[in-house]
Amino acid sequence: MANLNPSDAARTVDAYSPAEVTEKVLGLAVSKTALSPGRQLPLTFLAGIYIGIGCIFSALFFGETALPYAVQRLAGGAVFSVGLLLVLVAGAELFTGNTMIAAGALEGRIGWSAALGNWVRVWLGNLLGALTLVALVYFSHVAETSNLARGLLATAAAKTSAGWGAIFVKGILCNLLVCLGVWMGYAARSVVDKAFAVLLPVAAFVALGFEHCVANMFFLPLGWLLVQAGVSVDGIAVETINLAGILKNLSAATLGNIVAGASLALVYRAAYGKKR
Repeated sequence: MANLNPSDAARTVDAYSPAEVTEKVLGLAVSKTALSPGRQLPLTFLAGIYIGIGCIFSALFFGETALPYAVQRLAGGAVFSVGLLLVLVAGAELFTGNTMIAAGALEGRIGWSAALGNWVRVWLGNLLGALTLVALVYFSHVAETSNLARGLLATAAAKTSAGWGAIFVKGILCNLLVCLGVWMGYAARSVVDKAFAVLLPVAAFVALGFEHCVANMFFLPLGWLLVQAGVSVDGIAVETINLAGILKNLSAATLGNIVAGASLALVYRAAYGKKR
């Protein structure tokens, strides 16, 4: 085996630099928009399921009233990160991360129509995956257990009762953290590195109650189904968990997520991109 000099050995374990990650994101804009529908749809479907798994896991903690509030939120946020880790490691196409391909469009590597088309297709595929998991969880009746029902209904009620503008701003704050987690995940060289990279940004957005449109594709329809089935929890008003509330939330969260992801990538492109 050839001997590595110290600088080469360091490069095998050091994280990729911000400039290298920027180049990777710009390159991914090309590869992501070039995916055929036959390849893209399964990956978008899986991402919706993966994020939904994080949602149901986090709801278990959100419904635990014996925990102090901050501990409850931190624990729920930490376990939610399994969803983004699955996307990064197992492989999937997630709408919130794909908002960063806007930098590739500004760099001229793809057209804006390709970027917009990708967002629409990935958003719909994520929705299909999330709704599939909603159906599986609903018909398993696991969501009707006391802790999970409390966590799910409290989350859905909070998300549908907020105003459009507040949800939009929370969507910006959410995807700033999510895309930073993805960005650091791209810098990682191992699965363990990726897990640590996504943990705190994801835990922060969940604990603080920010708005992730794909997570809401799971939380809100499942909350609505539970309300329709007559599931209720003392102290939680569920009147806003209706179709109008769901559409309000998803529209505002989606636009906020786009603003954040695109803006973050554009700032890094301004700093490290080749065309400035």
